[in-house]
Amino acid sequence: MSERRTTGLSGLDAQLGGGLPPGTVHLLYGEPMNAFELFAYHFAAGGAAKGQGSRYLTTERTPEDVREGIRRVGGDPSKAEVVAMPHNGKWLIPDLKPGFRYILDDFTGYATAVGFDEALKRMVVLREQARKAEVELLVTLTSGLLDKSVETRMRLWADGVLELGFDRQGFGLYPFLKVTKMRGIPESSRFILFKETEAGLFMESTRRVF
Repeated sequence: MSERRTTGLSGLDAQLGGGLPPGTVHLLYGEPMNAFELFAYHFAAGGAAKGQGSRYLTTERTPEDVREGIRRVGGDPSKAEVVAMPHNGKWLIPDLKPGFRYILDDFTGYATAVGFDEALKRMVVLREQARKAEVELLVTLTSGLLDKSVETRMRLWADGVLELGFDRQGFGLYPFLKVTKMRGIPESSRFILFKETEAGLFMESTRRVF
């Protein structure tokens, strides 16, 4: 089995046979919920635990909030470079370099700032950089805020699509993460229920991590 890079969540890593293929870009997509930011914090913390730095680019949160979030899920916030991006469009995502993993939180704010067509073109460039440098890029996108055609193009752009939602059973709502696509992992479709805890997200898996 080829090398895998941790998602920061052991249950999800187990479902994916050890984690993410190196040099892949991922879209965290779905209904609005706290799990978006918690997943991103786990992603940054997991990379740091394996010797990767993280660069967290955000249009939504303050650097202090991001560092506190990483600390909450058991990570080392000193390993994260947090950049709060302005909403005036006068910024560029830096080139992706080996030894780091990258988080763009969120695509809606980014695309609104720079323009949808320009944002989508830049995403294609970043995907090629990620593959060449063998780094991982996570981009968050809340469903229903952009035109459906933009959401569809982002889902096609990504190597992996991690979809957040609620499974409605009777009067209960059960949050889930569904892996609908993952380049380099055959039969990648997975449906995983999770819960929020004081230490972040907990995803249970019966699969072993090899």
